[in-house]
Amino acid sequence: MFLRRVARTPFVFWLITCTVGAVTGLVVSHSLAMARAAARRYGATRPVAVASRAAEPGHTLGASDVHVVEMPGAFVPPGAIASGADVRGRTVVVALFPGEIVLDAHLAGRGAHGLAALLPPGKRAVAVPLDRGSLRLHTGDVVDVLATFETPSPSGEPTFPVAIGATVIDTTADNVTVAVTPEEAARVAYALAKGEVTLAVSASGPPG
Repeated sequence: MFLRRVARTPFVFWLITCTVGAVTGLVVSHSLAMARAAARRYGATRPVAVASRAAEPGHTLGASDVHVVEMPGAFVPPGAIASGADVRGRTVVVALFPGEIVLDAHLAGRGAHGLAALLPPGKRAVAVPLDRGSLRLHTGDVVDVLATFETPSPSGEPTFPVAIGATVIDTTADNVTVAVTPEEAARVAYALAKGEVTLAVSASGPPG
């Protein structure tokens, strides 16, 4: 009873109020100091576009495919896109995973669609027909294109590569489309016309 009466006195009430206010002020001040220190260490936050769901090469991004989050500048990689409007309507050229920061290099230029959007600069798209028993390939696989002729090459080998490290950019039930250099495109075309062509999966990426 005595403590209850004391707690009701104006002096005790204001003492408790001031104590709570002071503690709250200290906590807020400490939090602000930590936030300022983090900003100095990691940089001010910046908006970045992040993939909301997985997207395969060839997919055209829509409004629901990305969202924008704030991230410390130190963690934002070069080429990161800051606005959802800058990615909508663009074609994915590298597979995106949920939560991944969307880079300009992940997307084709605005207005590019279809196979043209998936072609790296300076490359050409060549379709290679599939035979029964051919490898089951997927977009993004890296292959060597091998040609076999009845007449052996000058080195004596009947089979030799006409394109190395070609990236698969499209697949259908009947053919595989690969991205090759202009010089390789000519050799692949000749091999398709005069010999037999086989695709061999490569463990490494394209050279260079």
